[in-house]
This record gives sequence, C-alpha cells and structure tokens, in this order.
Amino acid sequence: MIRTPQMLQKQEWLAFLFHRHNAHLASFHTFSNYPRIWIISIIILAVTSLSPLVMATLINNRLIHKSVDSELVLQTDRVTSNAKRSVRFFLEERLNALRFVVNELPYYSLIDNEHLTKILINLKLGFGGFTDLSIIDSDGSQVAYAGPFNLEGKNYKTQSWFKQSMEKDNFISEVFTGYRDVPHIIIAVRSQNAYGRYYLLRATLDTQRLMDTVLSYKSNFHTDIFLINHTGILQTPSTNYGKIFTPTQIDIPAFSDTTQVITPENNKDKSYVVGYSYIATEAVTTPFILMVHKKKSEVMGTWLNLGKTFNWIIGFCCLVMMVIITLVSTYMVNQLFLADQSKAETMLKMEQSQQLACIGQLSAGIAHEINNPLALINETTGYLKDLYHYKDTPRDDKEIIELLNDILEAVSRCGTITSQLLGFVRQFDVQISSVNVEQLITGILSFHKKETEYKGIHVTTAIAPDVPDIKTDRGKLQQILLNLINNAFQAIEVNGCLDITVSHLPPNTISIEIKDTGCGISEENLQRIHEPFFSTKKERKGTGLGLSITYGLVKKLQGSIRVESSEGVGTIFTVTLPVKLQKEDEA
Repeated sequence: MIRTPQMLQKQEWLAFLFHRHNAHLASFHTFSNYPRIWIISIIILAVTSLSPLVMATLINNRLIHKSVDSELVLQTDRVTSNAKRSVRFFLEERLNALRFVVNELPYYSLIDNEHLTKILINLKLGFGGFTDLSIIDSDGSQVAYAGPFNLEGKNYKTQSWFKQSMEKDNFISEVFTGYRDVPHIIIAVRSQNAYGRYYLLRATLDTQRLMDTVLSYKSNFHTDIFLINHTGILQTPSTNYGKIFTPTQIDIPAFSDTTQVITPENNKDKSYVVGYSYIATEAVTTPFILMVHKKKSEVMGTWLNLGKTFNWIIGFCCLVMMVIITLVSTYMVNQLFLADQSKAETMLKMEQSQQLACIGQLSAGIAHEINNPLALINETTGYLKDLYHYKDTPRDDKEIIELLNDILEAVSRCGTITSQLLGFVRQFDVQISSVNVEQLITGILSFHKKETEYKGIHVTTAIAPDVPDIKTDRGKLQQILLNLINNAFQAIEVNGCLDITVSHLPPNTISIEIKDTGCGISEENLQRIHEPFFSTKKERKGTGLGLSITYGLVKKLQGSIRVESSEGVGTIFTVTLPVKLQKEDEA
C-alpha cells in the first residue's frame, strides 16, 4: 500500500531509526544511512555550539588562576616587607639607643652599677624590650651589670658572641640561651675608654617582644611567619616547623637585599608560596632571615568556590544544550526521512504506473490480434457442430462432439481473457451518479445466492446508518465490489463466513470492508497481488488480472485499497472512497 505524507506524519517521530528496510524503495531514497546522518548532525551542532562556551570557561579559569597567583605573590611580598621593616625597626631602634648611650656617657659613669641601672630603667620606659645592661671590658670580664640575673663577675672571653662583638662596632646575636638558660638576644656596641681600650655596652633583649612583633603579621591560619638563622634553625616558633631552636630542613634561600617571593621546587602542586627577606640594620647585619609561607587556599577560597559554582552552571547549561541539540537533530532528520520516504513511495508508484501502462498497451495489442482468429475459430467450430446435428443423416460421434465442446470452451475462456485485458487497458470516461452502496452490495450478493446456499456460507452485511449515498461511477464501483466478493467466495470453503461492513469516515470518506474466512494469502504473495497476471489460484481458474483491474479502478475513483491476510485465517480487503468523486479536471 502506498502511504501518503499525512500517514507518514502520524508515525512515531523516530521512524528513521525503526523503519523496516524495503528493497523496492531503497533505490529511490536520496540518503541511505539516516542514523549516521543523525549522529553527525548531533556532533556538528554540539561542537559548533559548545566549543565557544567550553573555551571561554577554560580561558576564564586560567585567568582566575593567574590573577589569584599574582594576588598571592603581591600579598606575600607585602606581608614579608612589612614584617621585615618591623623587625628591623625593633632591632635598629634598640641598637641606636645603645649607641646613643655609649656616645653621650663617659666610661666611668657606665661602670657605675647604680647609674647603669637608671639607664636600663630609662631604656625600658623609652623603648621596652630590654632585659638587662652590662659593661664588658676587652678581656671579656663584666665590669658592671644592671638587670634581674646574678651575672656579676662573669667572663665572656670564650663566648663566640663576645669574640664577634669585639671585631666590629655593632653586633646583634641570634637567639640563644647562654648563662641564663632562657632564649634571648644580645645587642652590643663597641667603644673605647679614656685609655683607648675597647669595651662593650651589651644589652639583652626580650625575645617574646620580638616574637610578638613577628606574629602580629600572621593574618590567618593559612599563613606561617617566623625567623630562622643562616643554618635554618628556628628563632621564633613556627606553625609548620615547631618550637624555637628546631631545625627546619629548609633550603636556605639565596641572599638578596630586597624581599623575594618564590615557589619552592619541592612544592610541585604550587599550593603555597614563600616570601623571605634577610634582616639587616643600617649599622650591622643580623643572623635572622624572615620567612613567610602563604597557602593558596587563603586567597583562592572564595575564587575556588565561585569557580566551582560557575563550572556547575556551565555544566548544567551544556547538558541542557545537548538535550536540545539531540531533540532538534532528531526532529530534523526524522522530517528529512519522512519527506524522502514519501518521495520514494511516489517514485515507486510512478514506476508501477508506467509498468502497468506498458503492460496495458501490450495487452491491448495481444487482445486485438487474438480476438479475430478466436472469432473465426468460434464461428467455424459452431458451424461444424451444427452440421453434425442438423444434416439429413446426423452423425452420432460422441468423441468428436466432446472435442468440439472442448474447443468451444477454450475459445470462450480465451474470449474472457481478452475481454478482461481490454477492460484493464481501456480508459473509460467516468460517469458520476448517486450510488446507494447498500443496494449495490445487495444486488451483487444476489448473484451468489445459489452458491451461498450450496456451500453453506454465512454472509452478513453491516451498513452504518450514517453512510450517505455517494457521488461516484456506479459501474466501476460495482466491478470493484464484484471482483472482491467473487474472490472471497472462491477462497471460502464450505460453512465459511463473509462479512461486509460499510462505515462513514467523517467528513468526506466511506470505508467498505470485505472480510472472509478463506485460505488467506501468504506474506510473500501479499506483496504481488496487484501485479497483472499474478494469481494464486490453481491452473485455469484465474487470469491474474482481477485485482490489478480492481486496484486501477479504485485509483480511478480517487480511493485507496488495503489488504490484510493470514494463511489459514482469512483475508480483509478495505476500500476507502470519497463521498463525492471529483472530476479529473477539478481534482
């Protein structure tokens, strides 16, 4: 059955994926692999639409990371520089105070313990952070002392810090315990007495004050700020490396006069940066290196959370776009398939029509050429038969009479064939008139009254009350129904059933269904029943033109015909016709 575009539109929209392959239509399709076209369409649309979005997301993430890295470096540099200035100011301020005392006061007043104690009190009030003061001569003997410890008479000649102090005018030690057995820092200023001998004004600084100064720049848990000496030993506590005097195993960074920010080589994931600065006053260098470890998570926290949210939104958008792309591609490819399928079926129909036209022309020629000799044979045989019966001396040769009857029967059958061939070919003008379908069916069934009784066939007709009289060609419709009912009677065995149902399909169509319980038609033969000269009937019982003529007549009446059949069950022919037949020049 040829399907119309409207029928194709009503099918499921994934028809291009689940349609059955039809070898007759395949050659007329423009495209052969619609699933492949569908997949390519999805890929092209996805790449075209999603690539800019993905690229923009990647670039945005890259820029965010770069901005965060740059901000992290700037923050670390700023914290390190500020802390360095504070530590340097802390040391430099107290060293300058000692230098002022040495320069302003004579040696004899400095070795006066009472006077030295007053100086210590003034230094504590003015600067803070001082623990004690002492005067040490060039032999390392402490000649005067002011402070809380009992260090009078101590000799520091063997102390390394004393040796270093005597070699330069100003000295700042690293943190050590010494005779006090508590961490402290020594700053010392070298000077000369009236006899030209060197002596030291030494002060001990409170390390807690220095620690507080350093830790005041620790902004949060992700920042670790501390001091180490040039061998990597902690001079202040560290969050990551532990208590004071703990070896850190840190690679000592290269010396630089300015603050530096680096990413250590062992920090492969670049999760933190290191800022460092060597501490030096204007008068003397110190053994301290200020270290600042800053983790990215401190700066990245907000940005990373924002980036994750942004990535989730982008991912969701991509998913929605993929769904839309898939739906659009599916719809477009399905529409393309339906249009191609309709075109292929139309092409097949045209090809079949051309074949029928060719066969018709050939059949017309054959029928015309055969009719004349058949007429001659028929007349001659009839005359010969009459001679046998009406001569004065009639002959009674039964064998010859039987042969003559066979010739006449064969000629009659040949005449029927040629008549049907001419009926198949001729293009009669359509004569439109009002036709009552029920009366027409009743009249046709009356022809088979005796056969119905003889074979015990149960015939039922069901005409819907709303079936109107139709405007069509009465003769052609009669021939259509006669052919279909004749076929049904030939297929039905004894005690079979024949059901004829007529329905009105609003607004402008009626349906005539002829259902029998005959032998049925095989699936293979079902595809060929409308082909001329194709017959499933036994030899000499069918010309193979009945259904071909029926098909042509139905098309002539602007209708359609559909057949459903199962072997051993029966066959249903459904003819659909318009209520009002349009003339060809109006159609």
